[in-house]
Parts: sequence; structure tokens; C-alpha cells
Amino acid sequence: MIGSKKVALDTNILLAIVRNKVDVFAQCKQMFGRVDFLVPQQVVSEMEMLAKKNKAIRKEVNIAMELMEKNNAQIVENSAKNADLALLELAKVAAVATNDKELKASVKELNGKVLHLRQGKFLELN
Repeated sequence: MIGSKKVALDTNILLAIVRNKVDVFAQCKQMFGRVDFLVPQQVVSEMEMLAKKNKAIRKEVNIAMELMEKNNAQIVENSAKNADLALLELAKVAAVATNDKELKASVKELNGKVLHLRQGKFLELN
């Protein structure tokens, strides 16, 4: 494959990294080779909000943010009202990594690609 594959990450997949002890970034690289990771600003805001509300989640968010930085995830600005709408916008140019059923269905309606965790451990593309 020429160039790199784009993968847009949702909050729940980023938090699953700690909860399920699964390296989503490494699995994406294993599947696609070079990967450009995209994270909508709305997802970052959502994670920051969750971190303020819950101490346990704060640790998960901090680790997810560190891994985003380590894997050069690009924080993408757009005018969508929320994280799901921002990810749907990105679905036009990137595979969307999420475990959110409604979001997965919406991405598929747009003929987009969805990455999700199967058995909480393995990334699967459909």
C-alpha cells in the first residue's frame, strides 16, 4: 500500500486501551503498516470532561493522551457539534475506530470503514 492509512479514534476505543490492556495503535500499525491517527478535538474534550468527573477514568485518559502523543496522533479541528458527528465527518477520509453501536451503523451507512474491538482484545475491520 502506498502512503499511509488514516484511522480516526473514538473516546471508547482510546479508553479501552487501558481497560482491556490492548494496544490499539500497535494493532493498527500491524494491520495497515503506516498509519495516520486522527482524533477529533471533540473526542479530546469528551475525554477531558470524563477525567474531571471520575478519578479512575482520569488515569485511563492520561494514558490514552500519552499514547496519542507517542503515536503522533493528530488532533483534528472541525465544526461538528459532538464527537460522533466529528467522527462521521472523518469517516469520509479515514477508518473510524469505535465500539459505539450507533456510530458504527452510521459510518457503515456512509459506506465508511469501521475498526472495532472483537472480544475486547482484537481490532477488526469491516
